[in-house]
Amino acid sequence: MRAVRGGDLSGMSLAVLSPESGGFPRHSHDEYVLSVNVTGVEKVRLDRITFEAGTEDVTVYNPGQVQSCTTETSDGANWSCVSLYLHPDGLRELTGGALPEFSKPVVRAPALRAALLRAARRTDDETLLAETLSKLVLALFDATGGSPPKVHAPADRRIAAVADRLRADLSSAPRLGDLATEAGLSREALIRAFTRATGSPPYAWHLQARLAEGRRMLRGGRPVAEVAHALGFADQAHFHKHFRAAYATTPGRYRAATRI
Repeated sequence: MRAVRGGDLSGMSLAVLSPESGGFPRHSHDEYVLSVNVTGVEKVRLDRITFEAGTEDVTVYNPGQVQSCTTETSDGANWSCVSLYLHPDGLRELTGGALPEFSKPVVRAPALRAALLRAARRTDDETLLAETLSKLVLALFDATGGSPPKVHAPADRRIAAVADRLRADLSSAPRLGDLATEAGLSREALIRAFTRATGSPPYAWHLQARLAEGRRMLRGGRPVAEVAHALGFADQAHFHKHFRAAYATTPGRYRAATRI
């Protein structure tokens, strides 16, 4: 992976991604992710739906959505994409209100795709880049039907509380029995309900939250070994294994790329 610009621009991070495997395994992000293919076709599974994204499309993922993809190119070249990561607080500032939930994961928008590709090439003026990306995000908000976040039914509030509990402690693996007791559910019922609501069982969801925090810490310049220890991984090799499986790059390469 090669970052176009290190650090955040008004809560944004822009990167060019070219995974060695040609795609990404199941993972999720705490940020909103807007992405376009440089070449080729991407076959995406997002939560419980599947779709294809080509070279005229823009994909939009809400925080916490579980995604994976496989890719194809006609000439055998490596598939790559440009992705914009937007922290929820940054989107709240742009929209001037509550956080939206994008209802369309993919939209045919060749002009917006071209604008994002141009932004990826124009990194010499940080202020201009931030303004360009802000306008692009708002245009995509309109194009993809952004709406206020869904109000969870009472049964989902218990799962939201479990997610908050998991997110509050990223330094150790969750004790499923404790989580189930706090939620007033059996272990099996908690796993089923949590998986239905989030796309992943509690342990896998917590692992993705730890890895997402690891990305933020690495972007801030923290050493890989220090990040692994802070997030409760048994050792650096254990962190390396899970990070590479989720993001198709190593923690060291990610840290170096995002600090260019």
